[in-house]
Amino acid sequence: MVEIFFLLIQLGFVIYLAYFCFAFLSGAPFVPTKTPAALTMIRLANIKAGMSVYDLGSGNGKLLRLAGRQGARAVGYEINPFLVLWSNLRGARTRWKNFWKADVSDADVIFVYLLPNHMEKLEKKLKSECRRGTLVVSNSFIFPHWKILRQDPLRHIYVFRV
Repeated sequence: MVEIFFLLIQLGFVIYLAYFCFAFLSGAPFVPTKTPAALTMIRLANIKAGMSVYDLGSGNGKLLRLAGRQGARAVGYEINPFLVLWSNLRGARTRWKNFWKADVSDADVIFVYLLPNHMEKLEKKLKSECRRGTLVVSNSFIFPHWKILRQDPLRHIYVFRV
């Protein structure tokens, strides 16, 4: 009985490690945005009713719920099925999909919280797909070739325009 318990623990660890490695390769591991940073991201995005908002790697859906309270049509893309389920149960509109394959061409605002090594690739995707003027709000990391439009240096939130 003890052997089965430890086998299950080891199996869980292997699954977690595999997910963590996959998350680093595809974008970023799940790190929840703290509420003050999330509120700052919403404020700096100037979200209005009717806007199309996307969260790439939406995690627990916190930003989606906050944007929805402003009247936006907020959609998240997340690769972790457990986070998709959790997010949707909490009232966010999250799709189980790799955001690199998502169509965000109608976005007014895009939220991201990726690792620095993916920002240049995302910059190219957004530049080729998004309308001119789309706002991109990034938690912690900047795009290498875009000028910062506005920022909150205390919370490391940056806003860019496509």
